[in-house]
Amino acid sequence: MLKKALKSGKVSHAYLFVGLEGVGKSTTAWALACSLLAEGDKSADFFLRQGMHPDLMVLKKADNKTVITKEQISGEMEPWLALKPYRSRRRVVIIEECHLLSLEAANALLKTLEEPPGYGVLILISNETSLLETIVSRCQIIRFSPVAEHLVEQYLLQRGYEADKSRAAARLGQGSLAASLRAAEEPEWEASWEIAASIVRGLSSGEKGQIFTGAEQMNQAPELVVRIMETILRDICVYNETREERFLVIPENIELIQQVKGFEPSRLREAIIQAARLKRFYRRNVNPLLININIAWEVYQGLQRSV
Repeated sequence: MLKKALKSGKVSHAYLFVGLEGVGKSTTAWALACSLLAEGDKSADFFLRQGMHPDLMVLKKADNKTVITKEQISGEMEPWLALKPYRSRRRVVIIEECHLLSLEAANALLKTLEEPPGYGVLILISNETSLLETIVSRCQIIRFSPVAEHLVEQYLLQRGYEADKSRAAARLGQGSLAASLRAAEEPEWEASWEIAASIVRGLSSGEKGQIFTGAEQMNQAPELVVRIMETILRDICVYNETREERFLVIPENIELIQQVKGFEPSRLREAIIQAARLKRFYRRNVNPLLININIAWEVYQGLQRSV
């Protein structure tokens, strides 16, 4: 779709790249920006490699903030975009993690999307679909699918990781190449598996004190441990329905999986959904231990025996 737009010259004023984290949205956004700027600037590649092309702006959340602020949109992007291109025929703005736009920032961005300059192209990147419908409706949506597990495994093998680790990391990534790579690079890989299993076992015991114990255990490698926990919990749900070990992502945990009984399946499924939602906050300016406690509480409730 993007190649056809570039070839025909019918480029949209705004694109929204939506999909799971780590499936190539930012890489594609950068490639599209480079192609657009190169149309009118033969030296664009040199300036882009130096990170200093005057007609490209990359906007992202500040390290000390939890959201992209209105000031970044109204005070930085809008004045910059109002200036005509300096070297190329276009000015391109890439907004990373636009699902982190504050409401005020989103409304400010909407004004630009409604009346964009003819030379402007905005590329919005989002891991989530929870954006203002008015913003979504004014963009050309490009959806990025999860990467096939066998392709992720092949990539990890090419990077030199052992076969067992590559296979397990590919499964844990759930379609995210970046997540699988982070898992494979984790030096305490085996320990994280044991920690995750220990937390699930403790939370299934019904002792509320295990919520805080589990939260502290997660702190050793929060994102990886929670991702492994999610996988274990999914396996528990699958085994509860099928009693078939061949459907498990982590067959090695069959003993633990068989021990967890009496829970309400719908509550456990909801706990998995909430844990996935909460873990997104690890990449924001939020206390990890607070996130851990909330995740542990959700899992604790999901594993309790139905009355």
